[in-house]
Amino acid sequence: MFSDNLAAFTRNSMYLPDLAPDVAFLIKPDFFYGNFRKPEPGDLRNKVVKLYQPRQTRSGHLVLSAAALGHEAELARYYTSVVQAAALHRKQLKDQRHYFWIRPVLLSRGEAVLTFPWYDTFPESASLLQGLMDPVPEGILYDDMDQGWSSAAYATADKVYFLQGDEGGRRVDTAVCTDRPRLQHAAGLALARTRQVLEALVKQVGEDYWRFRPNVPKW
Repeated sequence: MFSDNLAAFTRNSMYLPDLAPDVAFLIKPDFFYGNFRKPEPGDLRNKVVKLYQPRQTRSGHLVLSAAALGHEAELARYYTSVVQAAALHRKQLKDQRHYFWIRPVLLSRGEAVLTFPWYDTFPESASLLQGLMDPVPEGILYDDMDQGWSSAAYATADKVYFLQGDEGGRRVDTAVCTDRPRLQHAAGLALARTRQVLEALVKQVGEDYWRFRPNVPKW
């Protein structure tokens, strides 16, 4: 794991002065109502229903919380179209969780520098953002690996270093750093913003499909 070699964090890390976290809502273009386990030829083309696409969608499949804030109705229309498609084709929403995935991202110049493809829920995103806000004087803020990926962050008094690579931490694909006080502030804003967007979505869609509120039964 990356945390076994702290020197790796500072070695060849690219300084990105604007690096900042956000949370992305993953948008699917259509709803598949066929059988994933036993698909028939042509199912992925024919057994689909087009879903409403929010105007804030970027890179083909993401809506950032920064773009969603104040425009939650657009996201709500997307999620409502998912619920309606599931009802129309008699699909249990508990088996369609991937339509409600959200995950943290780290952005620079408007582009995703680091993604966390194994994070799918609000609790996971919140945990990472809270880790970035940790006031520990120096040390590992998080160190995680899953599904072929490994990612970690190491903080000094004034910088935060990020590494991402293969699951064992043997290969580094991305090594970046940024100023810590600004990043901590940005993480707090992203967390508060995401909470605000999700509060609106739960009210407008009618259910907490994002595991946002504590003690909500898993559907």
